[in-house]
Parts: sequence; C-alpha cells; structure tokens
Amino acid sequence: MDLGGHKVTLCIAVVAYILYLILPYAGPAHGWEALTFGTTSSGVRISIMETVSAWLALIGLGILTPVTLFTRRATPGLIAWMLVTVSFFANLWGFWFRGSTADGASLGMWVGMLATFLAFLAYSTVALRRSPEQKAAEARVRATAGQLDEVGEFQSRIDAAPQREPLEDNRRKQAAERHRAQRGEQ
Repeated sequence: MDLGGHKVTLCIAVVAYILYLILPYAGPAHGWEALTFGTTSSGVRISIMETVSAWLALIGLGILTPVTLFTRRATPGLIAWMLVTVSFFANLWGFWFRGSTADGASLGMWVGMLATFLAFLAYSTVALRRSPEQKAAEARVRATAGQLDEVGEFQSRIDAAPQREPLEDNRRKQAAERHRAQRGEQ
C-alpha cells in the first residue's frame, strides 16, 4: 500500500492513540479503562459503544496501523481503515453519552477522537485514490471506447439522420405582410 505523504499522519495518529490510552478519558478514568465494559475502579461508567470504539481503535490504530506502516501491505491497511472509521463515529456517540453523565469527556477522549479522525482521513485518501496502474487502464479503456467495429459503424450510418437546412421561423414576417395587405399597405 503506497501511503505517500500519509505515513507522517498515520504515525501522528498512532502516537495520539498511545496518549489516549495514558491520559484521563472521562473523570479520573484513563483511556485504557475504556476497553473494559461497565464501571471502572474509579467509579466511571463506560458504555458499550465506548467499549466498542476503544476495541476497534485498539485493533485498527494500535495493531494494524503499525503493521501497515512497517509492511506497507494493503490488507491490514484496508482492515484498519474500516475499523478506524467505525471507531471514529462510535467515538462521536461516546461524546454524546458523556454529555449526559456526571463524568464528562476529558483530554484523553478528545485525543482519541483526534487520533481516529486523522487515521480515518489518511486511510480514506490512500484507499480511494487511483493507482498509476488504474489510471493507465482507464486511459486504455477510453482509447478503445471510441473505436467501432463493423456492426457499430453500420448502425451509425443507419441511425444518422439526413442533414437538413435549419428551419427559419418567419411567421412574424408573414403575419406582418398579411396585416399590411389587409390594410392596403405595401
């Protein structure tokens, strides 16, 4: 997988993910505690969506992104892209959940969202752009698309309408002449 200039972005996302694990996530709970469902030892309630987001980020950013950076293979990169994308949107749901609890979002939660967002953007850009091979194949298809075989040429000749002179709309001129003729003017 050709990451191009997005290697730096993905490295920053991995570092931000590591910070997410260390920094306070919600209240006194740290980011690594979001991997557990239920209530943490410090009494912070973690929802199922926050746990899902944390696990998807762990697999996508913590494991598969470094694998992609080191091996430059497409398969772990594409799987990481899918996991990080779902994790990002689940993380946004986590912010909504945190707004309705006593333990609001802390710095770690914001850093985690930033990490998944950066990885989402980088992977989307890499996965959705065309490779040089795809561009060359598209050029070949476009070059051959304009060439017709015998049947296509015959159909083009049959379907071609005979060329006619453009019609001239002279109804106003004729109406004016009739009007003058009725009045006796010439």
